[in-house]
Amino acid sequence: MSDKQDRDPRDFGSPPMSSASSINRRKHPRHPLPTSVEFHHGPSQRDFPGRCVDLSKSGMLMYVPASTPVQPGDSLQVQLGSMNRPEFAALGAAPVEASIVRVNRQSLLDVGHLAVGVRFTT
Repeated sequence: MSDKQDRDPRDFGSPPMSSASSINRRKHPRHPLPTSVEFHHGPSQRDFPGRCVDLSKSGMLMYVPASTPVQPGDSLQVQLGSMNRPEFAALGAAPVEASIVRVNRQSLLDVGHLAVGVRFTT
């Protein structure tokens, strides 16, 4: 395959991806942790259910119903359900302030829910 074929047309001249350039840049590793989530959505002043997919000390990925009015930048108060991971016990003890950093609507086709990336702010 030529160098030109390896490139994604959306890269706008960026070099092709290599194992060295695809290093995970997260501050904290993610851990699979399926548990229930309840969150208060600041902009709508409503409570919604969700399901945690994975979790780190600085954020999580959760699935929420398709009708949930979420957008990047929205503020949340997140309450996680029971967890069997002691390193995350403090996150489940009380509601945690958070903000939405990503909403993946493509996940509706894949799993039937919105995938929402959240960063903890407290």
